Amino acid sequence: MSNKIFDFNSANYNSFLEDFRNNPNQKRTIVLAGNFKENRTYALSQFQSETLSEVHEISLASYITKFEDESYEQIDALFEELQKVNGLIVFKDAEQLCGVYTGHTYSVVKYATPQEKYFIQKLKQLKNPAILEFNNEQHLDKAIIREADAVIRFPVPSSLLERIFFAITQFRINGSNLPSQRPV
Repeated sequence: MSNKIFDFNSANYNSFLEDFRNNPNQKRTIVLAGNFKENRTYALSQFQSETLSEVHEISLASYITKFEDESYEQIDALFEELQKVNGLIVFKDAEQLCGVYTGHTYSVVKYATPQEKYFIQKLKQLKNPAILEFNNEQHLDKAIIREADAVIRFPVPSSLLERIFFAITQFRINGSNLPSQRPV
């Protein structure tokens, strides 16, 4: 499982991108996860430019709710429309899918929600390549990782200049940037 999890701009990433370039319409599920939004956006643009057909961006925040039946209906309608399109499909706000930690505050196990399991079933039926974009790597759970052909991580930068820009983009005046227990 760990060989499909790698960092952006690593040798594994470059190899995967080259394979994607050579087979842009092959069905794949790619996860982009990490706080470094600038690099995540750049990687997304690389995959988009390799696709010779249209790119369809969809925000999952509009389709996944805390109510299972409502989410199932919306997911069904979404995938019915997606069966008619060709090209790369990018699912933004993928945090909406992920479950919560168990009821114990010391637990480190995260479980998939019923909505996530249903979404994954529908994703398997999709004929197009798909990208799931997570703003925070901490939101990933094992169900998403198992389904992905590649999980590309975007860790906090290591060079001083990149760290300064990263820190500036993470600064918030009002509100917070802390991940919630369960995205709503």
